[in-house]
Amino acid sequence: MITFNEINEQPSKFAKVSEKYFDLSKSIVNFLKETDPSEINFVGCGSSYNLAMGLSFQLNRLGNEKIPSKYFSGSEVAFQLRKFDENSVLVGLSRSGETTETVQALKRVKDEFGVKTLAISCEPESSLTKVADVSVVLDFVNEKSVVMTQSFTSMAFFTSALIRDLVEPDRSSLERYLRSIPNNATDVLKNTERLLEKIDVESYDHFVFLGYDEYFASSLEGVTKVTETSLSEVEAFQTLEYRHGPKSKVSEKTLACVLSNHLLHSEEEKMAHEIANLGGTVINISKKEMKGVQNLVIPYNSDDFGDWFLKVIPLQIFGVKKAIKKGLDPDNPKNLTRVVKL
Repeated sequence: MITFNEINEQPSKFAKVSEKYFDLSKSIVNFLKETDPSEINFVGCGSSYNLAMGLSFQLNRLGNEKIPSKYFSGSEVAFQLRKFDENSVLVGLSRSGETTETVQALKRVKDEFGVKTLAISCEPESSLTKVADVSVVLDFVNEKSVVMTQSFTSMAFFTSALIRDLVEPDRSSLERYLRSIPNNATDVLKNTERLLEKIDVESYDHFVFLGYDEYFASSLEGVTKVTETSLSEVEAFQTLEYRHGPKSKVSEKTLACVLSNHLLHSEEEKMAHEIANLGGTVINISKKEMKGVQNLVIPYNSDDFGDWFLKVIPLQIFGVKKAIKKGLDPDNPKNLTRVVKL
């Protein structure tokens, strides 16, 4: 199965990102330092929109908002719903580099506002890289599946590292980050496998993914993955917002994943227990365990949310497992194509 194999290849792809990072990033780092932008914003469609969201949160967090960042869907930029500062940079994100709205978004901001543009993709010589002022192509992420898995996380890893390169003067911190993520990803796959020995994820009909900031972006990506592969009922919310109405849908067929963070861990634990008391099953996906629920440990040694894309990996697997149980083929998702061209 192509999709499942590509999910399991993610640690090796991250190792490639780590190995090639400094060669790949040199032109972009120089470009951004020379440009000295007033903002660095991100744009994408579908999974790449979720990617844009997570990266924008990372830049604002690590840069202490000294370089403000926003995120946009390709359509809201391409079809003139947003205006831009001419001193800003817009980063286009697309696996194929051919997503029509994202390509149009970069063209529009260049032509109308004089904005500098940057492209991050996995396909060389794409329309997106041709329109951008500077680009990086992770061509070793040659994903064949319709559903984005390793391309999403590899672009997330590369750009999360790039953010550290831009805002942190200590290069040793960046190097530690580059070394740690491939190993963390291997542990995530192993820990997910152990969890699946305890929980039959295929038996649930209602999936809920909860988190804040970067982890909310991960939750939305989980919604995208499980929806695409298994056509299941899937939702995402900020964790504590779930008690304000949406919890009415909780049943014994609900599997809720809390992508918890260190700032709100105790409050998110209360929410997890609330869901469990209503009959749902709860998985805490975090480096810190919760009592009374299932735990899937992410062994990331920092509180900077830099593991945000690693938390997507178990959700990718849940979607594939549920799809197989329903007799669906994750390699051929309903109504979808690998590239969206208009």
